[in-house]
Amino acid sequence: MYRYQLLIWIYVLLVTIGHTTVASEKVTPLFAQGIQELNNGQLDAAVETFSRVTTIAPDFADAYYHLGLVYYQKAEFRKAIKAFTHTLEFLPRDIDALIKLGLASHKAGNVDVIDVPDKRALYEQAAKAYQSALEIQPHNVEALNNLGLTYQELGRFDEAIAVYERGLIVSPDLPQLRVNLATARDLHAGTYSLAAYQHYQEGMRATRTGRTVAAIAAWKQAIVKSPKYLQAHLQLAGLYFENGEYESAISIYLSAIALVSDSNPSESGGTADLFYNLGNSYLYANQLESAVTAYQQAVELNPEIVSAWANMGTALLEMEQFDSAITACQTALKANTSAISSGKGSRVSPSQLSTIEFTLNTAQDIKSGKYTMQAYHIWRRGVSARNSGDTFAALKLWEQAVALNPRYAMAHENLAWVYFNLKRFDEAIQACKTVQTIRPNPQIAQLLVFARELKAGKYPFTAYQLWEQGRRASAAGNLETAVTLLSEAIATGPEFTAAYNTLAWLYADKLGTHLSEAERLARRARELAPDATHIHDTLGWILYKQGRYREALNAFEQVLAHTSNNPEYLYHASLAAMKEGQSSQALRYLTKVIALDKRFIQRAQTQSEFDVIRFSPEFRSLIP
Repeated sequence: MYRYQLLIWIYVLLVTIGHTTVASEKVTPLFAQGIQELNNGQLDAAVETFSRVTTIAPDFADAYYHLGLVYYQKAEFRKAIKAFTHTLEFLPRDIDALIKLGLASHKAGNVDVIDVPDKRALYEQAAKAYQSALEIQPHNVEALNNLGLTYQELGRFDEAIAVYERGLIVSPDLPQLRVNLATARDLHAGTYSLAAYQHYQEGMRATRTGRTVAAIAAWKQAIVKSPKYLQAHLQLAGLYFENGEYESAISIYLSAIALVSDSNPSESGGTADLFYNLGNSYLYANQLESAVTAYQQAVELNPEIVSAWANMGTALLEMEQFDSAITACQTALKANTSAISSGKGSRVSPSQLSTIEFTLNTAQDIKSGKYTMQAYHIWRRGVSARNSGDTFAALKLWEQAVALNPRYAMAHENLAWVYFNLKRFDEAIQACKTVQTIRPNPQIAQLLVFARELKAGKYPFTAYQLWEQGRRASAAGNLETAVTLLSEAIATGPEFTAAYNTLAWLYADKLGTHLSEAERLARRARELAPDATHIHDTLGWILYKQGRYREALNAFEQVLAHTSNNPEYLYHASLAAMKEGQSSQALRYLTKVIALDKRFIQRAQTQSEFDVIRFSPEFRSLIP
């Protein structure tokens, strides 16, 4: 866990403070101008305006206060101190001005001076301001938190702990107070020194502003001051990894693991994460054996780290240890399913899950002789070329891969897409057919339909491009844009089945509007492709959304008569059956769904349609 100790800072830009002396008619519009300039970020102009106000009306406390706010934003903390001090001459019990004076003094101590006595004087000034605020409002959490931070800078750790504890009595759920209290206790216990902590904070500030070199230097200094400062090690190692300095990351992670092992041998969870990060550093440094060893240590400590099993599978694949790679990937999939079922432990994203399945399939294919490791490496070079924008280099590499191993399904799949986008439809069709004979998949089946339709001139390629843009916009959540693009695809290609179906699904599933139009679009798509089961499913889903549950269930049952093992279709049928009061039939469908794809457990856990049977033994056996 990374600790962020931030000063609480609340901007008060539009509301004046306290009970100020009534300004003259000349000053009032000028003050309002300063407020507007401050709100618009015109800080130099605001300084000039508020300064003019204080010259005309030297007792206008709000002008001094807002002048202090402007100087604070400009990081001119000494001037801010002076402005807030003037405010307090007129309003000595104003809480906001006292807290802002404390903030400005603290910041000045952090960044404006190097001399230690001057720093202490500024921190003492900040502490005095916060103490004055607390005499007026003893339960002001902002003042309590900031006073604790100031006490830390002064090395008064007992007092910091006491102040944070007071704050937690007022706001027991405020995370910032809990983090700061833990820091104060660490400082009091000598876990790391105040000087090390200050360097650590300097590194955090540097990394937030993108100053990587400064952050690294600060965290190195923190470790020099306190060699056992674990958080400094972790931040430094993480930044090295992000910068691609894997050897440096490895060195720091090893030091961090030694620290945890020495200080708290029972802390297995945190150590498991460290070994996982160490494994990633070894993997990216292409030190595969060391990576596998690190991942093994991670999963020994915590078998539920799905990503550790997955990355171990990747490393083992590269080492050509196919059986071990298969086992690691299968364990990763089981651990992910378990995490989804129980709602506990770490689970991976859909893209990470696809990567695990890809690694598993690759290891199985190479082991079974479908293609060689050499062809796989050529394919990987093709992927790199495509990702860098060199389509023709990628094409040549994938052609080499299939020439070397004609049954390399993934290489044929990549070729199919490249040929298609180059409008070389005959070659795209052949590549799609080859994929479907080796390892059929619905995406390539759809691409084959597109290639045949475009070759026959059923619609222009522009219509396909509009459809693809609309599909991506929908996936990104840009639904209005998606509707526009898909509508244009239909207008450009009036016989483009996919455009009708995709827009119908978008209306029904994502927008939940225009259901009559969605039904019209789906029926038109069905006229164009009467044998396409996914279009029948779309129509069934639209009927379901319209509350026509009997018709929807009939549509889903017709779909399942032709495609009985599609989990999405089965899940839709289970929902319609529930709405029709056929809970036993719904459970039968749901049982098949879960057997085919455990990811539906998570959906069923929150699906309101199942509330009627949610606590029945039959449902609970499927959905924990």
